[in-house]
Amino acid sequence: MASDDEPDDGDDLDPVGPARPLLVAAARLADRIAGVGGDPDGAADVLACAARLTRKVRGLGEVADFRLDRALDEAENETAPKDRLAALRDGIDSLLGEVEEGEELPAEPLPQAQTLIGMAIGIGAPAYNTGDKQGCYEVYAATAGMVLGIPELPEEAAAKLRDGLEKSDALDDPEAQAWAMRHAFDAVGEMGPGGAGLAPREVKAYLAMAVGVGAPAFNLGDHRGCYEVYAAAARLLVNSQAVPDAVKDPLRAALEKASTIPGVTRQVLVLREAFDALLTDSVEPDKDEDGKGDPDAKDDGGGT
Repeated sequence: MASDDEPDDGDDLDPVGPARPLLVAAARLADRIAGVGGDPDGAADVLACAARLTRKVRGLGEVADFRLDRALDEAENETAPKDRLAALRDGIDSLLGEVEEGEELPAEPLPQAQTLIGMAIGIGAPAYNTGDKQGCYEVYAATAGMVLGIPELPEEAAAKLRDGLEKSDALDDPEAQAWAMRHAFDAVGEMGPGGAGLAPREVKAYLAMAVGVGAPAFNLGDHRGCYEVYAAAARLLVNSQAVPDAVKDPLRAALEKASTIPGVTRQVLVLREAFDALLTDSVEPDKDEDGKGDPDAKDDGGGT
């Protein structure tokens, strides 16, 4: 149980350190699950899983650890889903402060669903690989329920998600439940959305999100969880009809190379090298009316 005496990390330090991208992604996913999905209990499950995972990240400040411990403790003592969600959100918001709005989700139903699924895998896979199999399953199940509410979601994708939920609901082992949902997610991720292609900015935003979630897992020591996040993102882009070949080809080559080398750490580095190349040089920037590159475009890469 959390103490009432809060430690002091100093005024100049980010209390969540390398875990910031993970908590930001979890907060955004939870907001959508609670709002669009109408599932405050599922949203609380996502935040609780992210909070437990964050507390395992090396470099986390004492203030963040204290507040997350207290938020988890307070949420556990709440019975109403909205109160449980509020306790967790208050604790996380107190650490994140003001957060810039993220990239908008794709407008087309299937790419939107695939992006949300990618966010869920980015939280659930590292949680699973650090022992929180129940938390992983809860993140996946809450996300699937919310995705099913996307208007005009292709029936094939909806059927895969419903099948995953039904299979997992019939199981009583969190590990098996998590895998039932993950198989459904992977099946949806492999579907080609058709329609208009993704803009270079959207591709870069998705890769940067994967790096933002995978890198803290790697630095925590969960190299397998980091690889799961990177590989899921790469496979989603490779299998999407909306992604240009200039993006697909290096990602496909990196996935094939990673599958042939021993050691998950080396596999992570192969995928990260491909991501960094696309984030910096290989994806042509959006052009303005004068045909010039976007002056505000930034390199979203970073150290693994």
